[in-house]
Amino acid sequence: MAVADAIEKKVLAGERLTREEGIALLRDADLLELGMLADAVRQRLHPEGLVTYIIDRNINYTNVCTAQCAFCAFYRDLPSKEGYLLSKEQLAAKIEETLALGGNQILLQGGLHPDLGIEYYEELFRWIKGSYPIWIHGLSPAEVKHIEKVSSLSTEEALRRLVAAGLDSIPGGGAEILSDRVRQVIGIAKGTTAEWLSVMETAHRLGMKTTATMMFGHVETLEERVEHLLHLRDLQDRTHGFTPSSAGRSSRPTRPWRATS
Repeated sequence: MAVADAIEKKVLAGERLTREEGIALLRDADLLELGMLADAVRQRLHPEGLVTYIIDRNINYTNVCTAQCAFCAFYRDLPSKEGYLLSKEQLAAKIEETLALGGNQILLQGGLHPDLGIEYYEELFRWIKGSYPIWIHGLSPAEVKHIEKVSSLSTEEALRRLVAAGLDSIPGGGAEILSDRVRQVIGIAKGTTAEWLSVMETAHRLGMKTTATMMFGHVETLEERVEHLLHLRDLQDRTHGFTPSSAGRSSRPTRPWRATS
């Protein structure tokens, strides 16, 4: 079924879609037509036809995690012989390989290690920043909440200290689907929807840029996918902190790429 004329006209006119219209698009719209509408929005927001990209490396500094989410095959509990915490020598090798390949960012995240308080991360970030010209995109909201708990800090206190030590931006890991029903069904033990959003909002208020993710195609409904997007849109309305966007340019060195239609 083609996208309803009324919805298509709203998109082309730059008007916002409602929850019900979003669900209708997911349920009935043709994929190619959706792509054309999305491209029309892109051209309206970025008529220059220029986009940028980051060359980075995902570094999982530890797989030890107390959350033990039911769907996760990554974590190991102590004292598992398969649990690890990367040494500075191992981290250095990975960062140096990234820089040698033209990279300028590391995505640094891992498990909720019970023995790592904020002092560990402060020392780690200071060492990285003092040794390499690299952007640290690190610590999902769940990791920030874990650091708060271990170190008896508020979200703002923890983030201020992490930023002072060298944290540049926060990845959107752990969002999965921002619906507590879904999080309960699939066994997400690393925080509620409200906690994820709260960390992101606090980071935005402190001037940080963050990203957001969605893990879809499992037990969530179409309505819950739209609910997830609405949570992100509502927070973006208040803070304008999610990137990439026209308002989300950061000081990270990026590479240009000319888009063609």
